[in-house]
Amino acid sequence: MLVEKGKAISITTLFNDELVTLVDSEEWSIWLKEVRDLADNTITVFMKSMERFWIWSLYNSIGVKESFPSYQARYRESLRDGFEIYIEVPSIEFDEPIRLIVCSCKPMKKSTVNKELAGINSYFYFTEESKLIEDHRFINQLYEKKKSSKSFLASIEIKKSSLAQEASSAKLKYLPPYKISRNRQKIKYFPMELFDELLSIAKPREKLIYLLCGACSARIGQALNLTLYDIDYRQKELWLLDPKSDYEDIYGNKRRVWLKEEYEIKIENKSCEHNTADLQFKYPIPLYHEALYWINEDKYKSDFFTTLHDYTKTKEFLSENARYPRHPFLFTSKTGKRVHARDTLSRFKSALRKLSQRHREYEWINELGLHSLRHMFGHYHAEMYARTGDDSLVKLTMEMMGHSSVDSTLIYFNMSKETKRAILKRHVKEMYSIEYKPMRGG
Repeated sequence: MLVEKGKAISITTLFNDELVTLVDSEEWSIWLKEVRDLADNTITVFMKSMERFWIWSLYNSIGVKESFPSYQARYRESLRDGFEIYIEVPSIEFDEPIRLIVCSCKPMKKSTVNKELAGINSYFYFTEESKLIEDHRFINQLYEKKKSSKSFLASIEIKKSSLAQEASSAKLKYLPPYKISRNRQKIKYFPMELFDELLSIAKPREKLIYLLCGACSARIGQALNLTLYDIDYRQKELWLLDPKSDYEDIYGNKRRVWLKEEYEIKIENKSCEHNTADLQFKYPIPLYHEALYWINEDKYKSDFFTTLHDYTKTKEFLSENARYPRHPFLFTSKTGKRVHARDTLSRFKSALRKLSQRHREYEWINELGLHSLRHMFGHYHAEMYARTGDDSLVKLTMEMMGHSSVDSTLIYFNMSKETKRAILKRHVKEMYSIEYKPMRGG
């Protein structure tokens, strides 16, 4: 289990009737936060991944001549198949012992396994970097049992494992992630041809969120962090700011400081109601500190501000002064509480069911999530690039979507089948329209 100790988190479990703690798990959690600057939700995911691996390792010893990558490969297969670790406890009432589950894991997809390994390897990179463990791959029952009874690692006499590399300068290697073929992935973008219909059946609050995610490429966590003071009515502009950042709003206020001083919201506090996992902002959007971009400004920006006026007249909107505790975020429930991603997703799914019933050829959209609207934005510009050949669209799309690397943008630049066929037909037509003249002497 994960145990919070102030700003740190430790990984602890019960083993052989003793409470043992993973070596340096507290220091690792601080390193993830302060050095790696990861979000709290990401840190929790990493630590849960390491917790699973650690508990599995306590019941699956490493072989005498087994390399660490091979050991990880064995664990990777366990993740793919799913596993259950249990202990047997004598029963007073029954003849047979009672099975108590220590750790269980459902079968995982390759992409999920890769995320698990990323969290695990992060722990080992930390221990290697900080040089706190003589042989960081020696994680078995003896090691943890000794560590739990000692205060300082230096006082533990651990025999160097045969796995340790002789050359300390050599970079230790771990099991590489699965290679996942991109061309086998399912369609993830919401169909642009249904976007207007989605907006037409949505209530004002959800329509505004869909416009932010689809027409502006906002992630749901980013869209839900829009405040009443990020809307420039005169210039018809919208700004999305990370509540944990020091970016200035249109009034010159630094977001994190402003929330604390004006609303007494300590946004970085883990117990803060505005700092839940589904309200994390993660990355800047756009890439540079500027107003949001739109797929079609004349159409969707105008629609947003018209819908915004309608939304403030609905029962689902509560004015700032009527909220308790007071907060500046735009999207609220009837009680003034923040709208969360799970609530929005539920309504989005209902809308998808309606659309799929109207358009049977689009039944597959029921599998989509809110992020498919952001994918639609990227795919729309990729299709535009395919038709125009304007290379500047790649960089513009990267900046609009807030990508720090062009590789993230290029994922969208895979043309649809229809676009590919249209381009081929155009080239064939151009080719056959050329009048060939026979060469002399031919």
